[in-house]
Amino acid sequence: MVIAGMVIISLYALVEVNYYSAIENVSEHPGDTPYLKIPKLGIDESINNKSIDYGIYYEPKSAKPGSGTTVLFGHRTFHGSPFLKLDQLKPGDNVSVEWKGIGNVEYVVENTTIVPADYQLSIEQGKVLFLITCYPLGSTKDRLIIKAKQVKIYPIYTERKPNPQQSNAIIIILAFMGFGTVLSFLYPVVEDRGIIFLVTLALTLFLTLGYFFPIPPSGIETNLSRLNEFLGV
Repeated sequence: MVIAGMVIISLYALVEVNYYSAIENVSEHPGDTPYLKIPKLGIDESINNKSIDYGIYYEPKSAKPGSGTTVLFGHRTFHGSPFLKLDQLKPGDNVSVEWKGIGNVEYVVENTTIVPADYQLSIEQGKVLFLITCYPLGSTKDRLIIKAKQVKIYPIYTERKPNPQQSNAIIIILAFMGFGTVLSFLYPVVEDRGIIFLVTLALTLFLTLGYFFPIPPSGIETNLSRLNEFLGV
């Protein structure tokens, strides 16, 4: 069971390693990439148009900021957890979207709504921004929707650098290796310590390969779900 637990932990770690090592942006060039900024929550994250599994996702059926209703999605757990604290936003809080060719579009939060997961949101509501995530934390039962009204647009002054969070992937790999090494030395069954240490090395190598050759997150999570079901977790 210890080894099975380590495998499950390594798969969860791999989801984050993939996220931090290979965040997919709307553009390959940082200066062209849109960003979402929420000062109250400490959010200053890139926006992608590929998948919610790569961070904050722009719904392409919605309008770009400044020209209509804009919709952004993000996870609260895993994949960088960009919307972990989204429920802390209150009416009057500032949110802005930085988008090349448009500018820095500033919004003010109007309200918060909790709706069923199958709720259909209209994308014809004027110049507003919707931030959407799962609710409650750790569940996909409902959706938390933050609505913010556009107030002004001003020039972009921020200089961006390529993937400043990439080092987080290395930190996760080293933390996993450290955890496994300590466990192998402290495990009460002396005969199993060597096996646990070898498993730690093998899984660390697995994570390292995931760092250099990212695996599609959907594939990892599918296998993780099957493993959890098999073990009854």
